[in-house]
Order: sequence, then C-alpha cells, then structure tokens
Amino acid sequence: IHMNIHGGQYLDQAGNRVRTWTWPKAKASPGPPVPLSPIFISLNRHVGVRILGQDKIAVSFLAMGQQAKFNVGTRVQGSAADQLPPRAPLGEEQLLLLAFRIRIRQLFDKLRGCLTFPSNEQWDKMKPPAYLSSQALKITELCKTSDVSEEVHSLVRAIINP
Repeated sequence: IHMNIHGGQYLDQAGNRVRTWTWPKAKASPGPPVPLSPIFISLNRHVGVRILGQDKIAVSFLAMGQQAKFNVGTRVQGSAADQLPPRAPLGEEQLLLLAFRIRIRQLFDKLRGCLTFPSNEQWDKMKPPAYLSSQALKITELCKTSDVSEEVHSLVRAIINP
C-alpha cells in the first residue's frame, strides 16, 4: 500500500497495481480522479488493514480471540500539501544504490523463474514483473533530471539493462 496527500495505490505481492484512488478534495493529480472504495486487506491470520478514507485507516491485530484496532489515518489539509518543500535531487551514490537494488531484484526474479521452470526453454519467454520495469524507467528519468555526469547515467543504464 502506498499513500500520499493526493491518493494511493494498492499493489499485490508481485508489484502489480490492484487499485488506485484519489482522496476527496485532493489537489489535482495526474489522471482522472478515482474515488476510494473501501479496502480490506488481511496480511495474515492476525493482522489486517482497513482503509475507508484518508483519516479512517485502521490496523487491527487479532490474538487469542481478542482484537485491537489502531486508527493510523490522518487528514492532511490542502494548504499544508501546497507548502511541501521540493524533493531534494538524488546524488550519484543514491542513484547507483537504487540501480543496484533494481538489478538485485531482477536477478532474484530470474532465479525464481529458473526454479519454477527448470527447463531453459521457458526462460526467454518470461518477462520481468511490471514493477521492476517501471522502477527501471523511473530511475533513468531521475538520472536525466538529477545533476549527475553522463558517465554515471550510462553506468546506471548498464546496471539495470544488462
């Protein structure tokens, strides 16, 4: 689950988007506004998350027949959202770390595929998960917008696109 002042999205374990929404009265965000319909997620037998609104997010714990609920939501005022400081540009080291993180996840996904399909005939047909592809695109865009050398930019591309 990823939420910010504009809305949120819910991804499955593979990183595929299950649902996306915008909070009521949120400033215009990219794309058409999508109202939130209630989300109920059971993380395991004992922990659940319920999202009914920006200020109505509850985490519940169940053990020995007893349940504890904690409201973790809060409403962000529109004026506070407008005053958020701009995101600081990432440095070369941070961009390289992000690139290596993507590469490691790509390798783990390939390993999982090899274990799932021992025959190498299927390996070339498997595509990486969508979230890895989108993360790779995002980091290349970050390289373009950050003040890094072309050498670092090409190194990041080489890491995420072997």
